Parts: sequence; C-alpha cells; structure tokens
Amino acid sequence: MIVNISAVIFDFNGTLFNDTEFHNRAWLEFAEKYQKSLSPHELEYNVHGFTNTEILEYLFNKRLTEEESSRFSEEKETIYRTACSNNPGKCVLASGAEEYLNRLKRWNISRTIATASYLKNVELYFDMFRLDRWFRMDQIVYDSGDYRGKPHPDMFLAAAQKINAPISQCLIIEDSLGGVQAAHNAGAAQIIAISNDDNPGKFSQFDFIDQIITDFRQVDMVFV
Repeated sequence: MIVNISAVIFDFNGTLFNDTEFHNRAWLEFAEKYQKSLSPHELEYNVHGFTNTEILEYLFNKRLTEEESSRFSEEKETIYRTACSNNPGKCVLASGAEEYLNRLKRWNISRTIATASYLKNVELYFDMFRLDRWFRMDQIVYDSGDYRGKPHPDMFLAAAQKINAPISQCLIIEDSLGGVQAAHNAGAAQIIAISNDDNPGKFSQFDFIDQIITDFRQVDMVFV
C-alpha cells in the first residue's frame, strides 16, 4: 500500500541524539539523593518518553505542586546538562541523521521535533547541534507542561499542527516503547523505531511499526 507522507516528526532524545546514558545517569543520581531507586525496567517503562512531572510523581509516589515539580526538574536537568558538557565527544547527532535531515530539507519535506525534554535542554540542543539548519524553534513541541507524556498522542498531534501537516500523512521516528505507542495512538501514517541499545528485540511486541533501524542511512526514503 502506498502511503502519502508529507512530513516527518522526530523524537529527539535517544533518536536524533543518543543521550539515553546521560538521562539514565541523571535520574539515578537524582533518585539516590532522595533515597529512591529506579530499576532498568522502570527506566524503560516509567521514564523514557514521559514528562519530568510524570516521572517525578512516579518516583515520589504522590502529586507534586507546580513549584516542587519545577524545582526537582531543574535539579535533574542540571545533572543531565553537566554530564553532556563533561562528555563533548559523545554529544553528536545519531549516525546518518545529518545526511537524512539534509535530504529532507533538499526535498522540501516538512519536519519538526516532539520531545519530552525541558525547554532549556532544547535550547542547548539548538546551540550544540545547530539544529536551526533543519528546524524552526517555534515549531518544536517540548515539555511545556501543556501536554501529557508518551504514550499519550498529545505531543505528536501538536507537532503535526505546528507544521500544518495532517497526522495521517506524518512519518514519526522514535526510540522508546512509549514513543512508538504514542505515534500509533496519534494515527501516524508510518512509524520507524530506532534501536540503539542492547535490547534490539524490545519492539517485537508491536506489529504496527513499519521499519526498525539502527542508523538513519537505513531509512526507506519513500515520499509520494
């Protein structure tokens, strides 16, 4: 079946930037400070793709005030940004991503990012990776407190609206279980999962994924 793809929506963390190690390390350090713990299973199923508020309320097992959520989020993200700054050699775009983004730009394919990241982090990414070569900051959907985290479809639906593309004509590229489920829940035309960890079979439970890749050079470039 030929699918009309007019736009691409990217997750960012773990997708365009393989920083899962930094985020995991930051959450574990933050949790330890408050005598909490996060298992590998919890990181995969209760952290990746979720907003900071959702993760924090899971971690503390209670509702947080807006002030508490903001304060704890900034504390965790400071740990994360410090880890990035201390490891510049690992702060590179995913393999093949720059080439893929250049092709989308050359072919005039609309594109944006829908990420559960914090605004300060997104600003860091724009500076670090010169994302303005491919994306407009005002079209990025991030954790502003206005959206539910993945697997809810909110961020992807908002991202499609930002670039005036029907979600039914969008390709979504994700790396997390919650993210691919969110893409499916949103009604994306196609879904690509990028596998960049030690568990390449983690997506086997989903029969709606169109392609699983480890490098952006493997993406099937079909736009009609």
